[in-house]
Amino acid sequence: MLRSLNKLDWEKLLYYLESFISSESAKHYLKNLTPCWDYYTSLLLQQKVFFLWKLLQKEKDLKLPSISSLENLFKKALKREFFLPVELAKIKEWLLVLKNLRNILVDSPFSNLVQVYQKLAFIENYLEEVIDCERLEIKDSASLKLSQIRKKIQETKDLLFSRLETLKNYFYQKGYLQENLITQRQERYVLPVKIEFKNKIKGILHEVSQSGATAFIEPVSVIPLGNALEELYWEEKRETHSILKKLSQKIFVFYEDFLKLENMWIDFEISLAKAKLGKLYQGIFPQLKEGGSLKIYSAFHPLLFLKGSKPLVENDFFIENGLLITGSNLGGKTVSLKTIGILVLRAQSGFPIPAKSAEIPVFSKVFVDLGDDQDLLQGESSFSSHLKNLKEFLEEVDSQSLILLDEPGKGTNPEEGSALITAIIEKFLKIGAKVVLTTHSQYLKNLIVKNLPNVKISTMGYDFKTLRPSYKLIYGILGESLAFDLAEKLGIPLELIEKAKNYLKENPLWQWENFLREEKKLLQKKKKIYEEKLEEVRKKEKYLEEKEQKIEELYYCKLETQLKKWGEEFKNWLNSLKESFFQDATSKKSLTKILNRWQELFSQIIGDSKFIEEEIKEGDWVYVFPFKKEGKVLKIKDKKLEIKIGNLKLELYKNEVRKIAVLPKGSPPLSFELETFEKFQEKLREEKLKIVIKGLTVQEAINEIEKILNKAFLKGTKVIYFGHGTGTGRLKTAIREYLEKHPLVRFFEPAPLHEGGEGVTVVYL
Repeated sequence: MLRSLNKLDWEKLLYYLESFISSESAKHYLKNLTPCWDYYTSLLLQQKVFFLWKLLQKEKDLKLPSISSLENLFKKALKREFFLPVELAKIKEWLLVLKNLRNILVDSPFSNLVQVYQKLAFIENYLEEVIDCERLEIKDSASLKLSQIRKKIQETKDLLFSRLETLKNYFYQKGYLQENLITQRQERYVLPVKIEFKNKIKGILHEVSQSGATAFIEPVSVIPLGNALEELYWEEKRETHSILKKLSQKIFVFYEDFLKLENMWIDFEISLAKAKLGKLYQGIFPQLKEGGSLKIYSAFHPLLFLKGSKPLVENDFFIENGLLITGSNLGGKTVSLKTIGILVLRAQSGFPIPAKSAEIPVFSKVFVDLGDDQDLLQGESSFSSHLKNLKEFLEEVDSQSLILLDEPGKGTNPEEGSALITAIIEKFLKIGAKVVLTTHSQYLKNLIVKNLPNVKISTMGYDFKTLRPSYKLIYGILGESLAFDLAEKLGIPLELIEKAKNYLKENPLWQWENFLREEKKLLQKKKKIYEEKLEEVRKKEKYLEEKEQKIEELYYCKLETQLKKWGEEFKNWLNSLKESFFQDATSKKSLTKILNRWQELFSQIIGDSKFIEEEIKEGDWVYVFPFKKEGKVLKIKDKKLEIKIGNLKLELYKNEVRKIAVLPKGSPPLSFELETFEKFQEKLREEKLKIVIKGLTVQEAINEIEKILNKAFLKGTKVIYFGHGTGTGRLKTAIREYLEKHPLVRFFEPAPLHEGGEGVTVVYL
C-alpha cells in the first residue's frame, strides 16, 4: 500500500504540507502520515478541517509558534528526575498557546484539546511562581532559603569586587597589569598580571595566557571571599535542585495527560495545515459516501498547481464501476489516472481538493500499478513485475477497493497480455472494486468494449489541426495512440513515417483504425458546417428580435397618440352634451377629472415616465398589478417585498409591482382610477349621506366619523358629506388628516362651492 501512495505523489504533497507546520512533534508525525481508510473517521477529519477553514475565511489569526516536543521534554526530565528551567519555560509556552486558543476551540471538533488543557492549566501558576521564563532561571522568591542565599551571594560579590577594584587600581598604577580590568579563570576572579611581575603580587596563579605574556593571579587578600562565594554557589545549586525536583514531581503526575495534549495538538496543527494548503488552490470539501459512484467536476492534480504549471486543464471524472482512458502518447492519460487516485486519498483524509464539486466514496484500499518495477538483480521482466502486482491485488482486493492500472499488459505478446488483463479486470469488477485503466493497446480496447460493458470508455482530447493534445478527458469514444502524428511532431523524417504506414496497410486492424480516423475527420468537417449554420440561425434570430422590438415600440407610440386623440374627442363630446344629462355640475367636473387621470394612467402602463425605473427601496410606493392597487414597501426580502395595502400586509415578488412616484395628498389612488367609466358613473349616482359634525371637539368628531364610516361601509354607501364648517380650520385639518390614513377611505375632496366648499369634506369609500 505504501508503494501505491508514493506512485500517486503522496509524499511530495506531504512536503508542501510541512511548510504550514511549526511544532517539531507535528513535523515528525507528518513523515509517517498515511491516508484514512474508514468512512466515519474520514467524516470526522473533514469536519475538523472544515471548521478551521471557516475560521481562516473569517481572517482569524491562526499563526502557531514553533513549540518543542512534550514527549522529548518528559523523557529527558524523567531520566534526571527533574526539569531544567529552560524545559519548564517550554511547558509554560505550551500552556500559554492553548490558553490563547481555548475560546476559539471550546465549541469545536477540537473541544477535547481544550478539556485536557483545562485539566493542566493550574500548572501555569506553579511555573509562574517558580520560573523566570525570560531569564530561564529560578526566581529568588521560589523559597525563603534561596532568597537568603542569593542575598548573601550578592553581598559577598560586592565586597570581593570592592577589594579587587582597589587592588586593580593600585597594581595598574604600578605598571604590573596588562589591562585595567578584573576577569575570571576557573570560576575565580583574577587580575591579568604581566609575566615579569608575577612575583610582585601574592596570590594563587590560576592560568598563564597562550602567549606566555600574562599570568592570571587571584590576590591572597580576596581568596577567603572567593572561597565563601564558591560555597554559597554550591548552596544555591542544592536549593535550586531541591525546588526543581519538588515542582517536577507535581508535573510528572500528569505525564499521560501531557502526552494526550501533544497528540491532540498534532491532530489540530495538521488539520490547520490541510486547510491552509487547500486555500492555496481554492479547494472544496467533497461529499463523502459509504459507496456508490465517484463524481468529480472540474478537477486538476494539486501538484501541478503547487509547482506552478500553466495552463491547468480541468477535467470531470465519473466512475460507476470501471473507466478506460485511451488517447495519444503524452496526452495526459497517466496524469488523469494519478489525479483520480490522489484526489480520492486526499478527500478521505480531510483535505480540501482542487475541484468545483465532488461525490467520493471512501475506499478501504487503493491499489496502483504504475511505472516499471522490474528487479534486474532478480532477473525480473517488466511484464512479470506487473503480473506480480496484479497477483497481490487479487489476494487483497475487496468491494471497497479502488484499482488504478497504467498500461496493463505491456511487455509481452499484445494478444495474450490483453486477454489476461481483461480477465483480471473482470474479476475485480465481480468482487465490486472500481477499476480505472489506461492503454494504447487496440487489442485491449476491443476486448474490454466487447466483454466488459460495465467499463465506460473515454479518451484524452487531441487537436488534429495543431497536432497537439488538449489534455481534456472526453467520454463515450475510444482514442488513438497517434504514434505517427507524434513522430512527425518530434521530427522523425517523413519518408520513414510513410514507410512505416506501408508496413501496416495489409493489417486488417490498422485498416479498421484508419477507416475510423477518416470517419472522425469527416465528422469534424460536418461539425464545423453545423456550427457555421447554427451561427447564421442565431444572427437571423437576433435580427428578428431587434425588428420585433422596433415594431413593438412603434405600436405603443401610435397607441399613445391614438389614446390622446380619443381623449380629446371624448372631452369635446362631453362638453357638447346637455347639462341635464348629469346630476349636477360636480358630477361633470368629477367625471372629466377621472377621464384625464385614466388617460394618464394608461400612458403610465405602456411606458410613461411616471412609472419609475429605479431600484425599489423600503418606504417606496408601488403599483401592485395582481390586486390593481398601490401599496407601500415595508421590507425587502431577497426577491420578495413586504407591502402594505390599506391594513393588509402581503409578500409579493418584485416582478409583480412597478415603482411609482409618491401620490399627491388627497388625490384618488390609481387603483380607483383604473375602475371602468361606467362603474364610476354608477357610484356617483348612488345616494349621498350628509352628516353635520360642526360644533364638536376634535376627538368627538373623529369618534363620530369612525362610527359613521363603519356603518356606511356595511350598508354599501359610497359617498359621505361631512359638514364641519370653516371656523379656525383646526377641526377641518384634524378630520382630513384622520381620513388620509383611514383604510376604508379611497379618497376625499372639498365639496363644490354650492354644497359648502371648504366647510364640507366629501369622502368616497
